[in-house]
Amino acid sequence: MKIVRFLMGLLLLVSIGASAQDPQHQENFRSCDGGYMGCNQSLLTTAQQEQVHRSALRRNFVACDGGYSGCVDSLLTGAQKEQVRKSALRRNFANCEGGYSGCDQALLTDVQKEQAYKSALRRNLASCDGGYSGCNQSLLTEAQHAQVQKSALRRNLASCDGGYSGCNQALLTQSQQAQVDASALVRNFRSCDGGYSGCNAGLLTSEQRVAVEQSAIRRSAYNCAHGFSGCVSSPVPTNALRANKLPKPAVGQHAPTVASPSNTLGQPSADSLAAYERATETAAIPVSPVVAPLFAGCAENGSCYGDISAATGRAKTTHVSGYTRSDGTYVRGHYRSK
Repeated sequence: MKIVRFLMGLLLLVSIGASAQDPQHQENFRSCDGGYMGCNQSLLTTAQQEQVHRSALRRNFVACDGGYSGCVDSLLTGAQKEQVRKSALRRNFANCEGGYSGCDQALLTDVQKEQAYKSALRRNLASCDGGYSGCNQSLLTEAQHAQVQKSALRRNLASCDGGYSGCNQALLTQSQQAQVDASALVRNFRSCDGGYSGCNAGLLTSEQRVAVEQSAIRRSAYNCAHGFSGCVSSPVPTNALRANKLPKPAVGQHAPTVASPSNTLGQPSADSLAAYERATETAAIPVSPVVAPLFAGCAENGSCYGDISAATGRAKTTHVSGYTRSDGTYVRGHYRSK
């Protein structure tokens, strides 16, 4: 009985000593079991060493099965080696079918080779149809050649119609050429009306010239009122613009028509400014009570910035770009009130 009590006391002392070292031992065990640095094998118990060994084998199998570095083939079992081999074949087939590097055609079956070839043909068609590099025309069928040609003509029309580089006018039909010419005239008018570079005054109609001149006057008045560069002697007093004391125009009334300048386009000529000044002496100045912003002009439908809306009685200061409705009807760009 005394011997039993002695052994029980001894076990209790050992247990208390082990418990005092648990935090240090547990931290070391976690490092070893996870394969991290700072592992001290000498601090592990026999059971812990066995568990750490099993964890190392599991990590090695995961590395081998995924094709990652750190794989030690000699640590695999026979069943694991077979699974790793199949996983490698699946990865190789995925690389071949997707056209990625690391493809080894020699490892493919006949069925896989056929499937990989078909995938390569689809990728080639997509490259040719989209006009991308890597297109091999010799791999296209006759029908695919026709499809690719149509896509190239559509891209060329879009480039020409938008004024982008890569346009080949020789590939346009007669109707397409007319469409492209009309789009170029619209872009040219917008450049002139906004005072941008690339404006060709020779392509403007007489109505467009008047609109461009009025826009130039409005921009100049705004620049003068705010002390910006680009200000020329304005027929509209700057202090009147700032004080917002100019009379309101009648509904639908636009700025007075003045002769288009013969020597400039971005800024109004002296003769046109004088004509504008004479017009303001005998008639109410049709300027919106809202100070016009830089590059304010007239829209496609003829409405101009600052016109008074017949529906709301407020100044039209919000520009709406032209758009096509779902029924195919085109709505021209216009200004509206807020």
